[in-house]
Amino acid sequence: MNMHTALLAALLVIPSVAAQTLVGDIALTGFSTTSFGILQTSVAPYATAGFGGGTSQTILWDDATPHTFWLAGFGFLGRAQILGPGSVSYALRTTNVGIACNLSFDEQRRLVFSDAGSGQMRRFDPVTNLVTDLTSGAQPWGGDLNCHAFDPLTGDVLAGGSGAIYRLPAGATTANATPVVSGLGGYVTGIAFDPITGEALATVLTVNRVIRIAAGGGVTNVCPAGSVPGPNALDIDHNGDLIAGGGTGQVYRIPRAGGAPVFLVNNTSPNGNVNGIAVVGGRGYGRPYGDACNAAFGLATLRASGAFRVGQTITMTSINHAANTPGVLVLGLSNTNYLGNPLPLLLDPLLGTSGCSLLASGDVTFAGVAGNVGPANLSFSLALPPSFAGQRFYAQHVGLEAVAGGLSWSNGLAFEIR
Repeated sequence: MNMHTALLAALLVIPSVAAQTLVGDIALTGFSTTSFGILQTSVAPYATAGFGGGTSQTILWDDATPHTFWLAGFGFLGRAQILGPGSVSYALRTTNVGIACNLSFDEQRRLVFSDAGSGQMRRFDPVTNLVTDLTSGAQPWGGDLNCHAFDPLTGDVLAGGSGAIYRLPAGATTANATPVVSGLGGYVTGIAFDPITGEALATVLTVNRVIRIAAGGGVTNVCPAGSVPGPNALDIDHNGDLIAGGGTGQVYRIPRAGGAPVFLVNNTSPNGNVNGIAVVGGRGYGRPYGDACNAAFGLATLRASGAFRVGQTITMTSINHAANTPGVLVLGLSNTNYLGNPLPLLLDPLLGTSGCSLLASGDVTFAGVAGNVGPANLSFSLALPPSFAGQRFYAQHVGLEAVAGGLSWSNGLAFEIR
């Protein structure tokens, strides 16, 4: 079966799946040596014989085996599999850990963790059980490494310290992290990425802020300062909203677009501080990349909306088109190569366009028409099946309208469906 056929077949079949953990469940860690909790309607305790080290600091949902969580903290990293309500099997995987403050997967599904004990970014390979250092020597965060997030689009790591966030470029192994933002006024305790814009989101202790960091470094509050007291953990849920933990055990949902936080629960497994959060079904995204060129009324800016998870509908909308513009959705599995040509591919010499590039491989295309009043939107909606879970794919819009070369080309969108 060729790539085009496989992609099309996957779009047409949406099987159902059963689950022991449900999409939207929120796993919580506190300072415990044995247990963690999962919030559905209330917090259910999941007790082990012991984590194999000191107290827990962080938890990560494993979307490849969706009833499984990775836990880490003082001197340990292990894997917990949910067997049924209140029942869990736990296996210690390594003690080669100082103080693991955050866990995330890299593109090879190795576990990246910020080790506050050594002050270095480190990585655990679940196949070999080996831990390696991603950084070495003195780092700009000094001895204050406290959290991180791995960017799946770039391979970069954002690391949080005292009052600042730093970017560690993909593949870097030496002390070349650079500041993204500083002067935040407190320890950065959690970092995540907006699933639609790709902007960094973070919790900042002491000043009690949940913030958004724009591409240019501008900082704004996602919710009113002080409305999440002692924010100490952060994840993105299955709908793209923020889930934040408070210093005395509170858990809040904060709308992605901003606004007042909604109190969900006080953690009871164990009672007290929430220092790690993992949402089942989270971490899907539809993030923009590359540049758009002009449509009839301005840049053909493309954005996605919806819940980026299996069985749900996602909608891709580009703006600024002429009324009734015929359009095409380009959908593919690569943004680096198409028919032997490297991407992005500048189209101006080939088509006479102005500043336009092909950004996604054209494995599948769909036709559509923009709205009947300009500036018009061009929209396409798709529901993707479980076979696409965890797989990245790419999209771009093309409009046939009165611009240079007769074609407008949007920016690209990179998707992962969870």
